[in-house]
Amino acid sequence: MNEKPPFEQPSTLRTIGAPTAACVIIAAMVGSGIFSLTGQFGASLQSSENVLAAWVFGGVLALSGALCFAELGAMIPCSGGSVEFARRAFGPTVGYLVAMVTILAGYILSAALVALFLAGYIDDLFEADLSEEFIAAASILLALVTQLTSVRTGFFANSALASIKIGFVLLFVVAGLLTPMDSRIEHAAIVAPTAAPSFFSPAVALATLSVSFAYLGWSTGADIAGELRDPGRSLPRAILLAMGVVFALYIGVNLVYLRVMDPAAMVGVDGAPLEAIGATSARHLFGTAIGNGMGAVIALLFLSTNVAGLIAGARILESMAHAGEVPPSLGRRTFRGVPRNALLVVTAGALLSLLLGSLGTILDLLTVLIAIFSALSVAAVIVLRRTMPHAHRPFRVPLFPLTPLVYLGVTAWSVFMSIEAAGWKPLLVALIVVLSLLGARPFLTKRPSGA
Repeated sequence: MNEKPPFEQPSTLRTIGAPTAACVIIAAMVGSGIFSLTGQFGASLQSSENVLAAWVFGGVLALSGALCFAELGAMIPCSGGSVEFARRAFGPTVGYLVAMVTILAGYILSAALVALFLAGYIDDLFEADLSEEFIAAASILLALVTQLTSVRTGFFANSALASIKIGFVLLFVVAGLLTPMDSRIEHAAIVAPTAAPSFFSPAVALATLSVSFAYLGWSTGADIAGELRDPGRSLPRAILLAMGVVFALYIGVNLVYLRVMDPAAMVGVDGAPLEAIGATSARHLFGTAIGNGMGAVIALLFLSTNVAGLIAGARILESMAHAGEVPPSLGRRTFRGVPRNALLVVTAGALLSLLLGSLGTILDLLTVLIAIFSALSVAAVIVLRRTMPHAHRPFRVPLFPLTPLVYLGVTAWSVFMSIEAAGWKPLLVALIVVLSLLGARPFLTKRPSGA
């Protein structure tokens, strides 16, 4: 079978090792989700066990997908690997759709939403006489600036921010579990307490689907594989290291939340979800002054997430350009290795997204779509085992085919339960988005000469 080889970076751009790649993955994964998501669904789950179950299920889902990407990325080490896997397994149309959904929802809309979270923390701390949209736009531009000098400088900036992020979250966990506490925040007397749902209820499924967004950066390693030295060894190591660190941090942070408050108490003063659960817990544990200081560091963590997302998003656009799916100018790099045009497009998209409003609602409606296309990229490991049986695989998925089937099964369960709970609207939105993207494809695709 004659496969067109994926675009590979020249060896001069293969400059990073496993630790740097792990920092990119960690920075992409640890962001607004861990400091906000538990407060959004905790009250509906009613019990500490259910809250932890959602994060454990999400972790199992992410680990299963990450192990599949470790095999695929080591076998096909190129920029935008997550798209290339789907492209080679299911054809160019599916590859295009996976790329566009990942770029639009996973990086552009998410970057805008994370920037607004950052702006909310800054405004809450300093009561700045500036709109949150202005602060968010400034943070997006700052993320861009860290990447424009050279590819080495860009990765160094990300690693520095990721190191601060890991240290801070670890400090939060250790201090949060050991600091003496006068009282626990108990159930808010807004509604009468009800029996906690079971582990496999629609409520836990919806929470798991939400949590999967907090873990979503696990795919980032495959997208930067084109710049790894010895990717066959370094990529699996980076992915496994990052997954272990993030899972430990996420469970630790949630143990702190559950120590501070009962899940039924995870509501705001008006009964709405408690979005700033990280800041609320910090203030309860350490007092207002220290809690506010930690809020400032959390804002820095959001910046780190957007830097990592910008790195990965630009690499996916680069892959699309070399596949002829977007204008070729988006695949060019400067003499210092910077994919400047792709970086500018992702940044411009995030800035324009700030004008949309209701970004959280939009992303919620796209949850099913993102889950389905992520599953297709993971399923590529099964297809390519059959269609490329003799390809060199420096790393193989443990317990194959059980590992990818776990990912696909948990994803299918989460999507089915979310539709049962939320109705068919997300599925209808997914269909509209897919048709819109297919309609736009002829205007983006670069036709080969003579075609």
